Amino acid sequence: MKYIFNFSSINLGCNKNLVDTQFLLGRILWFNTLNSNYEVNYFANPDETEVEYIFVNTCGFLSSGRKEMMDTLQKLINDGKKPIVLGCWVQYFQTLDKNNAPELLKNISLLSWGDLDKITVLDIIKGYSSQKFEEFEFNNNVRAYTNSIYSFEYVKIAEWCNNNCSFCIIPKIRGKQKSIAVEKVLSEVENMVKSGIQEIIILSQDTTRYWIDLYGKPAMFELLEKLEELPYDFKYRLLYLYPDIVTLKQLEKLKTFKKFIPYFDIPLQHISSNVLKRMWRFYDSEYISQFLEFIDKNFETRFVRTNIIVWFPWETDSDFAELKEFLEKWYFDNVALFEYHDEPMADSSKLDNKVDDKTISERFNILRKIVDDKLEFKELSKKWTQQEWFVMDILENTLMVRPWLNAPEIDSYDEVPFELIRWVYNDDWEVDIGTKIIYIK
Repeated sequence: MKYIFNFSSINLGCNKNLVDTQFLLGRILWFNTLNSNYEVNYFANPDETEVEYIFVNTCGFLSSGRKEMMDTLQKLINDGKKPIVLGCWVQYFQTLDKNNAPELLKNISLLSWGDLDKITVLDIIKGYSSQKFEEFEFNNNVRAYTNSIYSFEYVKIAEWCNNNCSFCIIPKIRGKQKSIAVEKVLSEVENMVKSGIQEIIILSQDTTRYWIDLYGKPAMFELLEKLEELPYDFKYRLLYLYPDIVTLKQLEKLKTFKKFIPYFDIPLQHISSNVLKRMWRFYDSEYISQFLEFIDKNFETRFVRTNIIVWFPWETDSDFAELKEFLEKWYFDNVALFEYHDEPMADSSKLDNKVDDKTISERFNILRKIVDDKLEFKELSKKWTQQEWFVMDILENTLMVRPWLNAPEIDSYDEVPFELIRWVYNDDWEVDIGTKIIYIK
């Protein structure tokens, strides 16, 4: 008997989740090579009529993400699909909030990552559902590179987090940090580069603390030195750099790395030391200023991105004024503003002195205008300058191009008319998605 398994996937949440989904796809497609009784067909579009099964990798970090998950599942069920659910949303209810788990969880297939090492496609077809959470040895398995067409991919160097920020529940859902061995990271990067991927994006929940769980001290820079030694032509960037354990001496070392893209993704969340203490962050306003000043003076070409949480409990007028002055002073290239809200299982939800709705609205609008004006000025300053890197989409008369400093799926792209292309990095001047070009912004 021939078993037909027509499937697709939906990835919700962060890019770390996407790496997990890619290993999931690789594992399922690998099943197809093991048994001639299986016909496994992957569809990129989950709305295709042929699709019967849809793997949904979920985010449980915020209540808004959990609501998105419920809405997504309900739509899939209404459309006659069979969802198979993995990830943080499932584990949130398994570990933190069993009494409020939605009824929907009882009527759909749930998988833990560890199940993928033990089950087959036939088990999934028969409706296998996990009874407990187990880990999956990602780096021992096949991975599908879904972004390779765009010439970039993500490498996750660690799982989970040790920080216990008061507004975050990730350690409570998934546990403490688990770093991936250097040898496995280097092997994955080597496989990517040999597959034609030109940009590697290194990430984890806290990239700066890589190795601390294995050897008692962070060793991110030791990993970067190993990457620099690889005899291949590629670039890499880092996501999620916390400034509390990165020294200025280490930043100085970054200047010597030839493959490093000077992209600084620094999720500060606030500038007031009073607020940072209540967030359980391990740095203060003085060191943040030193950190950013050093980048400003030592990296003439760079891209600096941050996240800010507005109106955290006990954020006083003075704290807000300090934040406002900070955003007016520093010329970030991308600033994500988030409105604080109580996450029921987070420690910050127990804090009193919440900011009232009227003040919330006023503060957010003030900061939004500051950020928009600063970023608009930055973009105008780049007008008619020569830029380069990858084509992300081809429209009727223009190209969507990602400037080389901008991170994919995070930062803005440029829309460039064909006549402003100055160089194409191939012999025949053919432009396709993933092609590297030089253009006038």
